[in-house]
Amino acid sequence: MRVLITGVSGFIGPHIIETCVARGWDVWGVDIRDFDYEAIAFDFKTPQFVFEKRDVRSLTQQELEGVDYIIHLAFVTNIPNSIRDPLATTHDNIDMTALLLDLATKAKIKKFVFATTASLYGHNPTPWNEAMQPYPIEPYSWQKLSGEYALKMWSACYGLKTVGLRLFQVFGENQRTDTAMAAFFRARKEGRAITLTETTAQSSFRSGQRDFVYVKDVADAFARAAESDTVGSGEIINIGTGKVTTMEDIATAIGGEIVFIPKRGFEVERHEADITHARELLGWEPRVEVIPWLTEFVKTL
Repeated sequence: MRVLITGVSGFIGPHIIETCVARGWDVWGVDIRDFDYEAIAFDFKTPQFVFEKRDVRSLTQQELEGVDYIIHLAFVTNIPNSIRDPLATTHDNIDMTALLLDLATKAKIKKFVFATTASLYGHNPTPWNEAMQPYPIEPYSWQKLSGEYALKMWSACYGLKTVGLRLFQVFGENQRTDTAMAAFFRARKEGRAITLTETTAQSSFRSGQRDFVYVKDVADAFARAAESDTVGSGEIINIGTGKVTTMEDIATAIGGEIVFIPKRGFEVERHEADITHARELLGWEPRVEVIPWLTEFVKTL
């Protein structure tokens, strides 16, 4: 099997590379950013992995012929950036996804797997399941939702097999520097207090709660979605754990002083996944829990 991974230089991409290579697949990674070869555990000189620094929008149908699966991670992923410049990020994200879906159809790709986000559930009551009405409250979530609708349309209209994975709070080695957990690590290293936003008076927890899912478990879900014969009609599948951890518990596990600031208006206090579909459709199960992982990881700091 040959798989194209777009946005491969980000946090999740290198872990998907490892998972695919372990399955014996050939991996072609594309990203507009440089690739950090130290982020992958195997010898990057293996012929199973080839990286190209280029814009996804420069890909051609001819180049995609012979690719079996596309795992589409490339996206302007920073929520504050999408709020500051919604038009530019909409152009980048939606146009890029539509272009790649069109190329995948023409090149007769076997499966198109799209990374989407749990943040589009917005203020829905938890636990969140895929049948709920999406409630995007910022441009990034709306752009991801547009991508989900594109999957369904391309499957229905053009016969392209597609599936979208709604990712919850992904954590693990080499995580992005703009995540809350990474900010907590920096604060500890620099001797600063960890800053948390305070929940409303109606909440029984002082800090927000998140459903943290380990990045290598996420990588396994992508590979399963690509090779599965049970999905391919634009299904949307939650990838979380079904368990919540407070941000205060995360900060406490990392260590250091904690200070609270008022909640920002657009923030959702509780994220919690219903992962029934992931279990039933993909045979997928999360294996690593966040607090035990953190307890071991902080020993290396």
